[in-house]
Amino acid sequence: MKKILLFTGLWFLFFAPLATLAGDPLEALLEEFNKEYNAVKPPSQYSSINSDYKLSQAALGTLYTTKAIGLLYRQNQELLDKYDEMLRKYDKIIEQNRQIIKILSRVAKAQEKLCASKNPEEESGGWQGK
Repeated sequence: MKKILLFTGLWFLFFAPLATLAGDPLEALLEEFNKEYNAVKPPSQYSSINSDYKLSQAALGTLYTTKAIGLLYRQNQELLDKYDEMLRKYDKIIEQNRQIIKILSRVAKAQEKLCASKNPEEESGGWQGK
């Protein structure tokens, strides 16, 4: 029985953190806060034991608010970095499009000159009267 309990405990110890990493970090933070917040409450509303639980709950709220703001800040920084990378890629695409336009303009002018030199009748109006 002890081996099964030990194995189960070790399994949760190693795989439970992996499950929380797969989910939303803010949701995991809120779940952790709810557990700790409810753990601070006394068992009964009429209990005089641990009468300063409201201060503990307020302190927990402040702590987790700070953690949430830090998490949101890091996520915002990652998002801004991705936006900057995307803007650099768009700038590169715009420059490539400008170069393509220049090349196509040169090709069109060269094609126009080539067509004009092959058909001298078209330059003088098309029909030559004899």
